[in-house]
Amino acid sequence: MKKLIIGNWKMNGNIDLLENFVNAEGMDDVVISLPNILIGAVPHGFSGFKIGAQDCSVYSGYGAHTGEVSAEMLKELGVSHVILGHSERRSAGESKEQVLQKLKNVVNNNMIAILCVDENYESLLDNETVDFITKYSDNVFLAYEPLSAIGTGVVPTVDEISDVASNIKAKYGDIRVLYGGSVKSSNSSEILSIQNIDGVLIGGSSLKLEELKKINYNA
Repeated sequence: MKKLIIGNWKMNGNIDLLENFVNAEGMDDVVISLPNILIGAVPHGFSGFKIGAQDCSVYSGYGAHTGEVSAEMLKELGVSHVILGHSERRSAGESKEQVLQKLKNVVNNNMIAILCVDENYESLLDNETVDFITKYSDNVFLAYEPLSAIGTGVVPTVDEISDVASNIKAKYGDIRVLYGGSVKSSNSSEILSIQNIDGVLIGGSSLKLEELKKINYNA
C-alpha cells in the first residue's frame, strides 16, 4: 500500500509556487497543506493533489467569530486533511483542550486529522484525547515529529523511529503513524521503508516540486 505524503507549506507558499504545483502531474497521492489564504486559490473542482489545511478553529459551524476559519469552512473548500497540534502552535500557547476540540471538529466533518506529537507524546495526549483517537482511528493520523529533528537536518535512526512508532501503535491501538522532521528525498526511502511508518510529513522539502515528486516516488 502506498504511504501518505503530506507537504506542510506554512508561511513559505505563494501564488506563483501554487500555480506550478496545480499544473504538475503525478501528485494524486500527495496532500499539500496550504496556508488558509492559498486554499481558496486552488481551482474549484481541482483533481490533482489533495488539499490540506494547517489548523482550524476551536469553534464549529458558521457563527459570528471574526477571523476564525472553522472545519466546516475548510470542508466546503475541498480540504481533506487538517494538521493539528503542531509544536509551533503548542509553543505559542495552544492547550491540549483546544487541540482536542479542533480534533473533534475535523473528525465530525469527515476529514482526516493529522495530530502532531513529539518525543513527549504521552504527556500531550490526555485520557480524553486517547479515547477519541482510539474510537475514530480511521480519521486520525499521529505525526511523530521529534523536536530535535524539526528544521535541523538531524534525523533519528531507523531503529529509533521504528521503536517510537511501535510504541505508539502498541499504546493507542490501530492508528496510523507518520514521521516528520528534516525529511528529504535522500532519506525518505529509508524512512518510508519502516514497517510501522505509514507516511511522512514534510516541511521545507515540500516547497520544491521535483524534490517532492522524488519523495512521492519513494513511497
